[in-house]
Amino acid sequence: MTVKEVFELRKQGKIEEAYEAIRPMYAVHKGKYTTLCMFWTANDILKKRIGESRFEEAEKIFKALLRVLPNIEDKDGKALSSILYDAVALDKEYGPFRILDFVAQLKVEQLSEEDWKPYFAPAIAGKPSHSIPPVAQRILSRAFMEIEEESTLDNALKVMPLLQEAMRRNPHDKQNLSYIELVYRIMGEPERAEMFH
Repeated sequence: MTVKEVFELRKQGKIEEAYEAIRPMYAVHKGKYTTLCMFWTANDILKKRIGESRFEEAEKIFKALLRVLPNIEDKDGKALSSILYDAVALDKEYGPFRILDFVAQLKVEQLSEEDWKPYFAPAIAGKPSHSIPPVAQRILSRAFMEIEEESTLDNALKVMPLLQEAMRRNPHDKQNLSYIELVYRIMGEPERAEMFH
């Protein structure tokens, strides 16, 4: 079987078959297209495992995707974006997953403009269309849920690059201002924290 045929299986919705076909190929050859195919088929399986409530397996695949990501050509940022959505989904569904650990290794400068854009959910069954926050902002919000549970300086520092970028992009966002306030309180600087209250 060729990589092209594996992609064809994926396109047909046969994601388990595609995943099982690419794994032995990737084990012996980590070329450009084999690696790309491994990434996207594994990403499909990750989403499927979350849907099946097989969270431990999903988390292992997520960690493997993080290892593969630097080895693929991701000029359009779609691979990294998919990882961001995967992290939000895992964090939402699987309690032991720590999004702060993911945020700590996230290279904020690699996030695309799309990662910072809200999108609009279409109107469904009488519900009006509504705005959904950007995936980068959702990662930040989920990270601060962990920080509120464990308010350590180490945790606050993990999220600072992402928070600084969020503030640069949207300096008057009330949620981001409350995050900055919390960080200053954790740092033991209540006077500075009050400036953001």
